Amino acid sequence: MPYFYDITRATTSNGTAGTETTHIRGVTIANQETVGLYGAYAASRFLTAGGGQLRVKTCSVTAATGGTSTTPTPKNIRGSVAAQSTWFNDASAITAGGTTLVRLSVGFAQTGGMGGYVPIVPTAAIQMMPNAASPLDLEVTSDMASNSVTFELTLDIGEGI
Repeated sequence: MPYFYDITRATTSNGTAGTETTHIRGVTIANQETVGLYGAYAASRFLTAGGGQLRVKTCSVTAATGGTSTTPTPKNIRGSVAAQSTWFNDASAITAGGTTLVRLSVGFAQTGGMGGYVPIVPTAAIQMMPNAASPLDLEVTSDMASNSVTFELTLDIGEGI
């Protein structure tokens, strides 16, 4: 049975404009369901005009490390089981994985307004397989025109689809 979860993180971009920073990373665990990204959204609340990019990457060589554990929230608060994937946020530093591949780039305005992604059909979602199969992880980064831009990002993930 498929289950859906969300992860929301209020964060700040890199202190140097135009420098990419990893904000969330996720991995599957052994002998569980596939994990798919069914939505990625970013919205800023900054005062300086400019653009930002939210990037979603997968890694096929060495997974990212570090970060602070974060628990996905079930979309259906009744009857959902705990997520069978592991997620980390940038409350403590995340070191990007080895060979990453940009799978998605979402633009959004630094001064406000949301940018987002939703796959056109469920099978078009970016997916991770269990048991450390490639891709090893999913990494979400930002790259902004200004330094230290405050923004919020949300991921909608599904398991077992």
